[in-house]
Amino acid sequence: MSLPPPRQLEAFLAVAEARSFRLAADRLGMSQPALSQNIAQLEAHLDTRLFDRSTRSVRLTAEAAELQAHLSRLLPALRDALDRTRDFGKDRNVTLRLGFLASAAVKYLPMALRQFRAEHPEVMVHARDDTAEGLFAAIHEGTLDLAVSSFLPHRNKDVDFELIRADPFMAVLRRDHPLATRDEITWSELLRYDFIGANSGSGTRFVTDAAMQSINHPARTVMDFNHFLAVAGMIEAGMGVSALPTVNCPSPDHPVLCTVRLVDPVVTRDLGVLTRALDGSRSRFIQSFRDCIVAAAAAAHSDLPQDEAKEV
Repeated sequence: MSLPPPRQLEAFLAVAEARSFRLAADRLGMSQPALSQNIAQLEAHLDTRLFDRSTRSVRLTAEAAELQAHLSRLLPALRDALDRTRDFGKDRNVTLRLGFLASAAVKYLPMALRQFRAEHPEVMVHARDDTAEGLFAAIHEGTLDLAVSSFLPHRNKDVDFELIRADPFMAVLRRDHPLATRDEITWSELLRYDFIGANSGSGTRFVTDAAMQSINHPARTVMDFNHFLAVAGMIEAGMGVSALPTVNCPSPDHPVLCTVRLVDPVVTRDLGVLTRALDGSRSRFIQSFRDCIVAAAAAAHSDLPQDEAKEV
C-alpha cells in the first residue's frame, strides 16, 4: 500500500488527540471542511472508518486507536529523519529564536534551556516574552522559531499548536473575602464582585470571556493587565477579584491572597508549543528544544493533579 500524504496523517493525529474536529482545525490553522476532507481521504486510502462522530462527541474506532498508537511514535521520528537529512553538513552556528509567556518563562525556561545548552552548545539561543497574540503572530511571520503560549484560535495563521498542559482556572481573592472559605466557587458567584481581568489578546482573556459567555454573565471589569503579578497586586490592595490559571496563582502560603476552585463551568487555559506549519516539519534543533520544554513542564507540575475541563 502506498503511503498517504503527511498532511492527512497530521490531521488524523490532531483529531485523535483533541477528540474534536473544531479544536483540531483551530490548532492546525485550517478550516473544518479542509480538515474533514483530509480525514475522509485518509479513510478512503485505508478503506476503514476512523471516527464515530455525533453532534456532541468524536470517538476513535478500534482501527483509529491502533493507528494513533503507532503514528504518534513514527511521525515525529520521520520528521526528525527528514530534518537531519536536510541539515546534514550545514553550518551548525545557528540561532534559535524563542518566545514565551512571562509565566512560562519563569516556570519552564531555566530548566529547558539548561538541558538544551548541554545537548547543543553550538546553538545560540535568543528568548523574549510576549502576549499570546504576539507570540502567534511572530511564529506566523517567521520572526520566532518556537514559542510557548496559551491557545488562541488561529485559522488564518500558519501555526501549529501542540498542547503540553491544560491548566485549571482558580478564583483569586483576599483571605478576608466572603467567598474565601468555600471549597469551590461558581463563575456566577465570582462575577458578582468587581473583576480584575487580563488584557485582550491573552489566552487568559480568551478563556475567561468564553466562560462568561457560556453562562451569559459578563464581568463587572474594573481593570485589565498583561501580567499576572499586577492582577495579584490589585487583588491584594482590595480592588476586586479575579480568575487565573493555576500556574499564575499566588502560592498557598501567601499571607493575604488565596485561591478557590472555579466550577460551572470548569475551564482550563491550554498551554502549548507553537511552531510554523508551512511544510509540517521543523529543524532538529527546534524539535530538541520542544522536547526540553515538554520535560520541564512535566517536572514543574509532577505533583499537581490536572482537572478535566468542559469545553466552552
